[in-house]
Amino acid sequence: MAGESHRGRVPVWLRVLLPSLLIVGWLTVAGVGGPTFGKLSGVIVNDQASFLPTSSESAQVQDALDDFLGEDEIPAVLIAVSEEELSDDALAAFDALASDVETLDRVQEISPAIPSDDGRAVQIVAVLDSEGGSTETNPVIDELREMLQDALPADVNGAVTGPAGFTADIAHAFSGIDGLLLIVAIMAVLVILIIVYRSPLLPLIVLSTSVSALCGSVFVVYQLAAAEVFEISGQTQGILFILVIGAATDYSLLYTARYREALREHDTRWQATVAAWKRTWEPVVASGGTVIAGLI
Repeated sequence: MAGESHRGRVPVWLRVLLPSLLIVGWLTVAGVGGPTFGKLSGVIVNDQASFLPTSSESAQVQDALDDFLGEDEIPAVLIAVSEEELSDDALAAFDALASDVETLDRVQEISPAIPSDDGRAVQIVAVLDSEGGSTETNPVIDELREMLQDALPADVNGAVTGPAGFTADIAHAFSGIDGLLLIVAIMAVLVILIIVYRSPLLPLIVLSTSVSALCGSVFVVYQLAAAEVFEISGQTQGILFILVIGAATDYSLLYTARYREALREHDTRWQATVAAWKRTWEPVVASGGTVIAGLI
């Protein structure tokens, strides 16, 4: 028995080398993928079509608009509405606003003021240069809204809408949600792990691998989105964060449970590690493959 136990031992240098390589590998993934978090927003597309199936009527209309406006153009509609018929001063202020809007950098074309039949509303349509996506056009929408509010009298309500305004609203709705979702997910998982393991260290180790996996996922997704292999929206970004943290934590829990079982069946921790790995990789691959297939 002593001879068998001796033959089953792994050299000390190998027991040190392999964990060290794993730790360095995880840190490398985190170091390379971590800075990509800040770049991910630059490739996010938050237009209407990105939230709809390509077969939907709304998405088809959005595609048809490209034939009229061009792929790098998006209209913004500025509207002024009053309970009563708009006064001459209000109409004059709106005309002056149209002249100011025309001087903005990304405004390519602007329509004349178009009043409603009852005289209580008026609108102008500004065609914006959409090259660079919502990251470039959203500041213009914010500026248009400020200009509109400053130009109109107190009794007249103004709004910037249309495809450009709607896209900006979607972007604002999802701005910051990625960080909030990530923090909430990590804190929730941390609390659950502390309750399950009753240990302050093991939950942090499990979470560190999950965060490293997320860094690697974000890096890959950013590279593919930047290469225009696919588009990513604000919703997709949020799902990515939650899914990776949840799945990686789940797989870590599975391996930890298998390792604890193997410790009772084997003489050394190395043997238990190998046995736990053999029992874990198949369900992890099957589960991960199912998730990937479901999201494609």
